[in-house]
Amino acid sequence: MSELREPIVSLLGHVDHGKTTLLDRIAGSVRASKEPGGITQHIGAIEVPGPTVRRLCEGVMRTDQFRLPGLLFVDTPGHRSFETLRRRGGALADLAILVIDVREGVMPQTRESVQILRREKTPFAVALTKIDLLAGWRKPAGPTPLAEAIRKSTPDFQKLLDQRVYSVAEELDQLGFSAERYDRVSDFTRNVGIVPVSAKSGIGVPELLALLVGLSQRFLEQDLKLITEGGEATILERSDQKGVGPVGDVIIYRGRLKVGDEIVATGREEPFATRIRGIYRPVPLKEGRPSKQVRLESLPEVQAAAGVYLAAPGIEDAMPGGLLKVVHSEEEKGRVREELARESQPVTDVALTGVAIYADTLGGLEALAFECRERSIPVHEAGVGPVGRATVMRMANVKDPTHRAVLAFAVPVLPDAVPEGEASIVRIFRADVMYRLIEEYEAWRAERKRQLEVQRRLEHVHPSKLEVLPGFVFRASKPAIVGVRVQGGTLRPGVRLMHTDGTEVGVLKSLQKEGESVTEAPEGTELAASIEGAVVGRNLKEGDVLLVALSEGAARALRGQPLTVSEQSILDEVVKLHRAAQPFWGQ
Repeated sequence: MSELREPIVSLLGHVDHGKTTLLDRIAGSVRASKEPGGITQHIGAIEVPGPTVRRLCEGVMRTDQFRLPGLLFVDTPGHRSFETLRRRGGALADLAILVIDVREGVMPQTRESVQILRREKTPFAVALTKIDLLAGWRKPAGPTPLAEAIRKSTPDFQKLLDQRVYSVAEELDQLGFSAERYDRVSDFTRNVGIVPVSAKSGIGVPELLALLVGLSQRFLEQDLKLITEGGEATILERSDQKGVGPVGDVIIYRGRLKVGDEIVATGREEPFATRIRGIYRPVPLKEGRPSKQVRLESLPEVQAAAGVYLAAPGIEDAMPGGLLKVVHSEEEKGRVREELARESQPVTDVALTGVAIYADTLGGLEALAFECRERSIPVHEAGVGPVGRATVMRMANVKDPTHRAVLAFAVPVLPDAVPEGEASIVRIFRADVMYRLIEEYEAWRAERKRQLEVQRRLEHVHPSKLEVLPGFVFRASKPAIVGVRVQGGTLRPGVRLMHTDGTEVGVLKSLQKEGESVTEAPEGTELAASIEGAVVGRNLKEGDVLLVALSEGAARALRGQPLTVSEQSILDEVVKLHRAAQPFWGQ
C-alpha cells in the first residue's frame, strides 16, 4: 500500500446538482470513522484515509484487494478543479465524479464537464444524486447497501429510477460515452458506471467510493506509483496566513517537497526560482471540514498527494493555476524555467484578428482557448488576470468589428476598462460559467454581423442617377467603359444599373477619375464608368439616363434613413416605376 499514492479525485457537474452536499457527505464519512487521527487536514482537498475507505466499502468490494492509501478529493466548486488545477501533461485529477441531479439529467454545464473529461482522457464515474427526492423513496433506518435501499423502496420508485438512469445514459451516449448503472456494467473499459446516490442519507456513497477504488487500481496503478525523488505541485492561489505571511496554496501531485528545497514556479511575468522556507497545514480537527481560521502546524516535508501552504520568498508573485517543481542544479533550473514558460502560454496560435480572452488561472485560460477553437472563434490576445483599459484600447484597433470583444472568464473588469470614446466599440463579456460566456459572445457576433450586413447594403445600394455622356465611349463591351455625369445621389461601384423604364443594363464594376480609381462619386462628378454586361449600341447608348437598381428590401429600409433631396427624389422615382406593376412595392 505504501508503494502507491492517493488518487486525486475531482467533482464536476452542473450548478446546484449536489456537488458540495456529496463532498460534505464524504467528509462526514471520514468524521464518523473510528480510525485513529480523525481527519487529515489538507489545503483545497479532503482525504479519505485507506482504513476508512475499507470500512465503508465492506460488503461492497473485496477489501483484501484494497491497495490504495486513500482517496484525495479536490475541494473546489463545480469543474473549477479541471479548469484551474493543472499539472505537466494535463489535468491535476486522476479521476473524476460527474455529478448529475436525477430529476434534471444532463444540463448545459454537464455537457461542458463531459467535454473537459473527454479532452483530458480522465476516467470518471457518474453520481446520480438526489434519488431521495424521487416519488416512492423509502429512507432506510440506518446504513444500508444501495441495492437493498432500492429494493425496499416502492415499485414506482424503482421504475422511475430506471427511467432516469436510462435517460442519462442515452444523453451521455449522444456525448460520446456509453454508460449504464454500475451494477449492470461488466466492462468498465467500455462503459461509464452510474451510481444512484442520496448524499443526504449517505446511501450510494460506499458504492461510489468502491467504484473509484476499482477504477484506480485497475487503470491507474502505473500513474499512482509513489515517487519519492523530486517534487511537483500545482498552485491553487496565493493567500496570507497569520503568523506566516504570504503563502502559496498548493497541491503536490508527484514526489515530495522539503523545507530548503529550491523550486521553480510559474510567475505572472515569467517563471522564477526560490527556496522553500516553510510548509504548513491546519492542525487536524476532530470534526468538520477545514476552516480558514485554524492553527497551523509546520511540516519538515510533505509527500504526494497532499494540499499545503507553502512559504517561500516571492511566492506572492506565483500565478494561480501555475506549476512548481523542485530543481537540483543550474542546468535543471534553466530547463524547468523553459518548460513552465511554455506551460504558461496555452494560446500559442494567436490570430491577426480575433477576440481577447482572459481568465483567473492558466488552466481556465487553457480551457477557454480550447472552447474558442472548438467554436471556430479566433483568439488575438490572451492573459491571466483582470481586464484593464489597455486591453480594451488594443481591441478597439482589431480590424474585424465582430472580433472587437473581450471574453472575461471568472475575472473582474477594472473600473478604468469601461469603454469610452473610440474604445466604446469594444464589447466586454464576463461570466463565471464558460458555456454562458461563449454563447453570449456568439449571439452578439451574429447580431453584429447582421447589423454590419445591413449597413454595408445601405452604404453600397443608395439612390443615384447618372447620364452617359455623348462622345465618351472608350470601350463598347466586356466591359463597356463610358464617360458619365452623376445627376443625383452618390454613385458607388458594385451596384446594378437600369434604364428609367426598369430594363437592366449591367453591374457598375469600377469608377475612374483622371486615371485613378475612386470608391464613390458625388452629384455633379464626371468620370469614367466600367459597366459589366452593358453593350454600347445594343442595351446602352450615348445620352441614356440610368438609375441604380434597388431591391424592394433596400427601398423599404431606405425610407427610414436620412436622405438628401436628390436621393429622396430618385428613390421616389424608382418606387413609382416598380409600383406601376406592383402597387405595394417597397411598403
